[in-house]
Amino acid sequence: MPPRPEVLAQLARLLTDDALREADDAAVQAAVNQKFWSLVEGLLGEAAVSDDVSDRASAEAYLESRVAFLSEVLTEDQRGLLHETLMRGVESW
Repeated sequence: MPPRPEVLAQLARLLTDDALREADDAAVQAAVNQKFWSLVEGLLGEAAVSDDVSDRASAEAYLESRVAFLSEVLTEDQRGLLHETLMRGVESW
């Protein structure tokens, strides 16, 4: 499992909210709910420019690993919705 500070730093960057770097789980989860589409767009953007992504299957693997990385501070419902939304986002890749 990645260190919590790294997870928070990544979410702070993706959600453009530096306060998340030291936030508790409730604050992080609220921010994810409020800026869910920013998170989705940020992760899809990362996949689009990643050297590790060359097709739909590699995009799915990349995004699954990103959801797993962030999962420490997400609720089960948030993880499921994020995963489902990202997989739909790469259907046409």
